[in-house]
Amino acid sequence: MQDAIGTSPTVAPFDLRAELIRFAERAFLIYISVLAIMRLAPQVAEHPQIALFLFSELIGVVLLLLQRRGEWTVKFYPIAVAVIGTTAALAVMPEGQSLISNGVSFVIILTGGFIALSAKIFLGRSFGVIPANRGVKSIGVYRIVRHPMYLGYMIHHVGFLLVYFSVWNLAVYAVAWLTLYLRTVEEEKFLRQDAAYREYAGQVRYKLVPGII
Repeated sequence: MQDAIGTSPTVAPFDLRAELIRFAERAFLIYISVLAIMRLAPQVAEHPQIALFLFSELIGVVLLLLQRRGEWTVKFYPIAVAVIGTTAALAVMPEGQSLISNGVSFVIILTGGFIALSAKIFLGRSFGVIPANRGVKSIGVYRIVRHPMYLGYMIHHVGFLLVYFSVWNLAVYAVAWLTLYLRTVEEEKFLRQDAAYREYAGQVRYKLVPGII
């Protein structure tokens, strides 16, 4: 999901190609979210913390359906990175060795889930998968880093991985984290065309992890 936007929404004139991409984005996210929910929902009884992830996915679907139009990128690479970044982490399997207690994993997943969910709520109708300028947010969790949703995802991933540790899940998250970083790079390229976003980036130094990057 796109995790940074501009201060006042920019509404672009109707563009058929962009609208087709927007429709495909919605259909795609709903499809993969439903698959993830079906796969993980049976694990909630044993690991209730997973319910937060499922709730976050449902919120994402609702916000995407209510999404406002904006200025979109139609370049292949940024779109490909966005799609892979969205789907990669959903390939994890709810099986493997548990390295920590349910209580500890609950705290980790709750922290990551709260950050990601807060970012989605602040984005509101500006939430999306493909890089677009639907106006810049600089409040709430967006005062911490410029891409707090991705930070929340990474924290959540750590919690899930420590509950279901396996070589497969570790590899999946390695791809997901690399792609999340690449997504921030592509989104920054697109959003920095907006003077309001450049001003915001000057105020919030770090993109993804406070004090590191």
